Amino acid sequence: MLPLSQRLFRFAGTEFFRPLARASAPVYVDCADRLVEEAGEAARLPQRDALAIVREVIAQHPDVVLGEDEGAALRDVRQRAAVLCNKMLGAGWIEEQTLGLQDRWVLISPGLRPLLRLLRHLAEDDAAELGTFADTLRSVCDTLGREGILDPQRRSGDELRATVSDLNQRLEHAIEQLHAVEKLVALFEQRQRQSASPAETLQLFYSEFGQGQHMVCYDVLRRGGLLPRLQAARLLVADGRDDALVRQRLAEGLRGHYGYNETESWHQAGAALLKLERSLAGLRLRAEAIDARMAAFNKLSQQRYRYQTELRGRRPALVKSVCDLLNVRHEGQRFRDLAVGAAVFQPRCVEVKFYYGVEALWKKRKSRAATDLTFGGGRADAADEASVVASWQEKQRLALTPQRAARLLEQLIPAGKGRIATDQFQLEGMDSLLDLLAIAAYDHSPAGGGRTVRWSVSGPQRQGGLRPEGLARDAQAGWQVDHLEIERTR
Repeated sequence: MLPLSQRLFRFAGTEFFRPLARASAPVYVDCADRLVEEAGEAARLPQRDALAIVREVIAQHPDVVLGEDEGAALRDVRQRAAVLCNKMLGAGWIEEQTLGLQDRWVLISPGLRPLLRLLRHLAEDDAAELGTFADTLRSVCDTLGREGILDPQRRSGDELRATVSDLNQRLEHAIEQLHAVEKLVALFEQRQRQSASPAETLQLFYSEFGQGQHMVCYDVLRRGGLLPRLQAARLLVADGRDDALVRQRLAEGLRGHYGYNETESWHQAGAALLKLERSLAGLRLRAEAIDARMAAFNKLSQQRYRYQTELRGRRPALVKSVCDLLNVRHEGQRFRDLAVGAAVFQPRCVEVKFYYGVEALWKKRKSRAATDLTFGGGRADAADEASVVASWQEKQRLALTPQRAARLLEQLIPAGKGRIATDQFQLEGMDSLLDLLAIAAYDHSPAGGGRTVRWSVSGPQRQGGLRPEGLARDAQAGWQVDHLEIERTR
């Protein structure tokens, strides 16, 4: 038999579970739930209705942030709905059917319903369906208790196949219900850890937990006498599994129903009987696991109640009783009068310090005065404003910008293209020297008329930068600058 992964992805594809791994998974899950519900048993609905459903789901999740490939940048909700439909189409959740230009349908993929059934099962917190647990187990015991139910002399191969398949399905459902019992106990543990008072703890432990549906399943196994009956049924199935004639008759039924060959039918018959035996044995093991879980809940409830009553509630009461006793004994006295008197009790620790008087009082935190953030108010004059403007102008004059580089380049190379070096021209003034530095810092600049001026700068420092003492230098505006070769490319 092929591994589970190969069988799964051969049918569903590797992108089938991709929407569940996204941050926007709630939108995909609710869209799929609504589409399956509206499609009904026909498993299809018009495309315009499907897009309307997706739009409604998107509006119901304003806090979910869609990804860039999910239409997050689109402002029209109809376009976002179309993008999400394409994502579900690519994942294989839905399919398209075009019967005409105006007759387009959306089909529900066959794999979407089992996926939603699994998601609903994970989200199920209602224990009402556990009431059928006892009926399921009793029916299994009654079926296996019939005379000659697995007798190969009295049952045909097809009858054995139908009986074993039906028993496996019912036991699988019963085990799922037992897993749901364990899930309910885990939910009670979470609620017990969040209980706010001892009364709430006792209410949850004695009332809600003791009368829940999970206790019905527990009573069915322990007090209803089903565990001994299940053990007897398991022994019957084990004997049938070891009986070659029973296995052969079951293999005949499987071969006639599913079309297996002799080898495959023989192995499938053994696997079916082994699964039935293990399912019957698994009920007891699952019941023991639930016993351990319920014992852990009982211990948790006791610890929670003790913490809320003895640890969290007893010590403040003790401190209050000591304070009341001191108030009665020293009524009418002051703290400074107690300093000269004998101690009421002698602490057993070597060094102890008690805070009393003003030091024992709570000190109010001093609030910081609000900072005045208002501007103006007559504190600035015209001279201050002029100095600020002059400072800004000086900073702007000294700033190396692409525009000043382009201005000097237009003067040095007025033609569209050309080449010049620093030993072929002479600059005067600090502003011109800053223009030259701007040329070395940038390689393009916007010019008038929507044009863009581009240039490149090179020199011997690119090859001999590690030996700066040997580089050629040129005199410019009273400074020595490295030799540069400027080429205007545009």
